[in-house]
Amino acid sequence: ARESDEFHLQVCVLRMSSVTVLFTSHNRIEKTRECVYSLDDTGLDMRYFVVDDGCTDGTAEMLQRFAAEKQRKIEIIEGNGNLYWAGGMRAGMEALLAKEDRTDYLLMVNDDVVFEDRAVLRMIETERSDPGSCICGATCDQEGRRTHGGSVYEMGKVSRRRLYIDDPDLWCEVADMNAFLMPFEVFRKTGGFDPHYSHSMADYDYCFMLKGRGVSILMTPYYVGRCEGNDIDGTWRDVSLPRMERVRIKESSKGLPAREWFYFLKKNFGLKKAIWHSITPYLRILARL
Repeated sequence: ARESDEFHLQVCVLRMSSVTVLFTSHNRIEKTRECVYSLDDTGLDMRYFVVDDGCTDGTAEMLQRFAAEKQRKIEIIEGNGNLYWAGGMRAGMEALLAKEDRTDYLLMVNDDVVFEDRAVLRMIETERSDPGSCICGATCDQEGRRTHGGSVYEMGKVSRRRLYIDDPDLWCEVADMNAFLMPFEVFRKTGGFDPHYSHSMADYDYCFMLKGRGVSILMTPYYVGRCEGNDIDGTWRDVSLPRMERVRIKESSKGLPAREWFYFLKKNFGLKKAIWHSITPYLRILARL
């Protein structure tokens, strides 16, 4: 009975925490709806900052109805439809930093994640076990296979090794921010994403910024939700596509734009590695790899 009382007291303390949820959305109303309703089933004090990047499918109206139903505060920031993920999240982070509202945690999510029951409570509990750390929530697909989470870089290499929930050491160097919880004061001191990125790489770059400030990142030893993996079909890595089409896709905002990729490499790995690893994608395309 005593253990049960202590458990309920702990849950009550965790539920006193306030969480600001930040995500960006573009015309996938059904996924966004499923995400927010699964996320909000926690009993926490939650509020929402959403970047509506030019949605034309009624996403903003759906979110307003959701906020009214759940009695949540929500602020919707309008984008121009061309912010992409990094640009949208950066706009949301800047707007949030300009506010004076106090909150305990910032939770950055992708709105294609369907969260497990009490996932946010569990992430907060994980942070409380190592106060001041950021928590990377691992996700899996419908078959239970890991899709997103944390990674570490091999010594002296640009290639990274994924972490899995049953690994003995879950401290990360970089993390996919599909579900990323950070103490709000850490966010306030670190600031927003580097403006050099339009879509990808901003989350990994941000993790290096956190590391430079002495902030640790810990991946959860459990899956916080379901999120499908990124399919290579139709991307610049798709070997079935003609070479020039792969180059075109690579240089698009959702690919691996040369200028952004070089900037990321030089900033985080040095000039020599930046030069070499800026060339290797083209060599892969030329060799049909």
